[in-house]
Amino acid sequence: MIAFDDIVTQAAQAAGLSPDQARAALTGALGLLDRHAAADPRDALYAAVPGAEAAARSKAAERPRRGLFGGVLASAGGVSGAAVAEAMGLLTRLKDQGVDKAELKRLLPAARDRVRAATGRDLLGEAVRSVPGVGPLLGDG
Repeated sequence: MIAFDDIVTQAAQAAGLSPDQARAALTGALGLLDRHAAADPRDALYAAVPGAEAAARSKAAERPRRGLFGGVLASAGGVSGAAVAEAMGLLTRLKDQGVDKAELKRLLPAARDRVRAATGRDLLGEAVRSVPGVGPLLGDG
């Protein structure tokens, strides 16, 4: 087991981000997974990472607003489109906090490595892969 706060601290350092930036990105990603990931990998992640479920359901993890393109994508793309539109909205929100896609692609693998080292499974990666279309946006692919 590894606590969510420890993942934030360790992944932030590995990715060259501040703990606040890492917390915002990881909390936002967990919120997206909470709403769109398959139950089994999501729940396994929550069970192995104390604090992850609370972060995923916190105010900071609320669904980001969609722009016009995100709304069109969400309505045209079915379940996958909604998740992709939400991931795009998350990227926009994170950019305002100084976290761009390149930094996210460093942060999420660092977080995955910490979870894998503590649990022996790629629980974060399994949850991300259960949401069609968002892997590349969330640094998995």
